[in-house]
Parts: sequence; C-alpha cells; structure tokens
Amino acid sequence: MEERSSADRRLHVRYPMATTVEFYHGPSRRSFRARTVDISAGGMLMYVPTSAPVAPGHPIRLTIGSRNRPELAGLSSRPLDATIVRVDRQKMLSRGMLPVGVRFAQPQAET
Repeated sequence: MEERSSADRRLHVRYPMATTVEFYHGPSRRSFRARTVDISAGGMLMYVPTSAPVAPGHPIRLTIGSRNRPELAGLSSRPLDATIVRVDRQKMLSRGMLPVGVRFAQPQAET
C-alpha cells in the first residue's frame, strides 16, 4: 500500500509568511509573542519562545500581524481561536524558539 506524505493530506494550501503573532495561552493565562512560518486557511506553523508552556491540545487565541499575501486576504483581522496540534521540541531553534503547529477553530476563507 502506498503511503501519502503529510503535505498530500492537507486540506488547504500553505503559504510562507513571516510576521509577528500574539497569542493568549489559555491554560497558563499568559500572552506570548511569536513569529509565523507558514499559514493556510486551516492553521499555521509558528515559532514560539521556549518559555511558553505549550502542548498539543492547548487552546490559544491568536492575533496575527500583517498578512501581506493576496491569497490570505480573507483571513480575519480579529483574534482567532485555535488549538495547538504539534510541538516539535526536537527541532528547537538555536535562538530559543520552538516550532508549534496550530489548527484554527474555524477555517478561514481562501481567496
């Protein structure tokens, strides 16, 4: 049986995007600043400080900075509810940042 890659299973096209994001981490009741890596209508990958107590399943609320890609014009400018789906501690960056994947509670419209 042929196995599909994770990219083949994605429902939405991912676009590279580097901008700031603020997120409120529900379980710790704290806010953190992060940096986006890529984004789609269904979620995004971001780099968060290693001090952020993130884990899969944690609810967060995101406020995304500049969205300079025309494909993401439909992405809401209001805060977005999301859930952390992946924390890649093995790929921690030398700058003290941690790759974290999130899924938006409500997929955003793609244009």
